[in-house]
Amino acid sequence: MRKRLLRYLSALIVSVICTYTGMQRTALAQTEPVADCSLNDVFSWQQRLESPEEEATPAYVQRVSEAFIAACPNRPEVSEAHRIAGLAAGWGKNIEAAATHFELAGHITDVDSLFMHAAVRLALGDKQQAWHLRDAAIEFWLVRLSRQGIGDIEIDQLDNGQLISINFHMANKDNRQSTLWIAKPGGAGWPAALTVSSDRQLNTLHRLRAGDSARDLHMIRLYRCTSRKLLGRSATPVSDEDVAATAKAALSAYLADPDVPKPGKIESCLFAARMLPEISLGNAVAIQ
Repeated sequence: MRKRLLRYLSALIVSVICTYTGMQRTALAQTEPVADCSLNDVFSWQQRLESPEEEATPAYVQRVSEAFIAACPNRPEVSEAHRIAGLAAGWGKNIEAAATHFELAGHITDVDSLFMHAAVRLALGDKQQAWHLRDAAIEFWLVRLSRQGIGDIEIDQLDNGQLISINFHMANKDNRQSTLWIAKPGGAGWPAALTVSSDRQLNTLHRLRAGDSARDLHMIRLYRCTSRKLLGRSATPVSDEDVAATAKAALSAYLADPDVPKPGKIESCLFAARMLPEISLGNAVAIQ
């Protein structure tokens, strides 16, 4: 439970940091106070999230964001506050509050929020809406990749869903993910993914043991929403044909029996960001 909470809080920090960047741009453009609220109120809310007055638990983040929403209901930043409150409520297993905040947040396109909203809808028994949100998360992510032009995308239709493959031209410096396959169920079920990546921190530890001349390690991992499995590691380039065959076999088998959460409680997708990684062009390097 402690490890899961740490994952939740780590994901929340990433979400808040991304939110700050977009919101501060909006805030600079919005200089007039709205309904007795000014930019000072927005900055105060952001500061309470960035430098919490107490332990930054999901309950704290939800409470602080709800206080901002109540005080400044007409500020343009309120939709983002609802999104963050929805994430926090979801991580805190507060189903009804999470559902309400996500509905009030309006148009959402980021992976973490859409997957959490899907988990909330599943907990409420709304399967149709949940899997629509799952599909929307994958579609928005693919659109962003296509718009950035940082990978080649192929989609194969299989008996039980789709197998989506991406060969990246660029990757984040810290985790150079070169190839990715995603299994998207045609009906109910979370997606799964097989990745080939090279992690800078792991490579640093590898060189401490094997020497500075050691080659980078390439990891092949299978991700499901609540688990991950290391399938192999190699210090030499991985054959595209071999990995493609492994990916198709493993993910085809997964599509025949995908993970489906039980209704009544929130079972969030912990590895959504690993299955659908966002590439920051400002922190990206070309893949050789």
